[in-house]
Amino acid sequence: MMSTSSKENTEEIFEDIKRNLTRGVKDRKHNFHTPVFSNVNGDGGIDSRVVVLRNFDPLKMILNFHTDFRSPKAIDLKQNNNSLFVFYDHKLKIQLRIKTTSILNNQNQTAKEMWDKTRLLSRKCYLTTKDPSSFTELPEDGIPEHLVSKEPNLEESEKGFKNFTVVENKINEIDWLYLEISGHRRLKLIFRKQKPEYQWIIP
Repeated sequence: MMSTSSKENTEEIFEDIKRNLTRGVKDRKHNFHTPVFSNVNGDGGIDSRVVVLRNFDPLKMILNFHTDFRSPKAIDLKQNNNSLFVFYDHKLKIQLRIKTTSILNNQNQTAKEMWDKTRLLSRKCYLTTKDPSSFTELPEDGIPEHLVSKEPNLEESEKGFKNFTVVENKINEIDWLYLEISGHRRLKLIFRKQKPEYQWIIP
């Protein structure tokens, strides 16, 4: 955790943000592992859900998560790729609101590289016979009956590749908020060619 004095240093704040996003990918117990992701839906409203942070590239400033190509968020992101992440860690007393531009990677090299690293149990999620968010008369998850409570074999799991999608989210802006009884701090980082421009804001 940063010292109080270092929280006045914009460069140190930026480095701390990158460290915590990196930890969020690797450490399942870190609060940054499961941010809230929001996007504009087809009706012009906002949809939000928790996603699992799968990768963070600190050089290109890109956040990745995985989704099903048939899901409403994938369909909506093809129409409007403006998106937003919210991270919060009560121990660090830090909130990040990150504005991004989303790109869908489906059945391409980026998707294949991540698919090859995906466990069979996780691949099972992409084998549903019904589209995510589609209506059903009974409470079910859409997984074929013969796969209930078991993993697919490698050959069968490959059928899910067509649905597997890596969502790359290019960071455009970070709104950093540090909550402290002695005085809150808020900093905006605007990225141009991966380089941040800083602006202090009243919390």
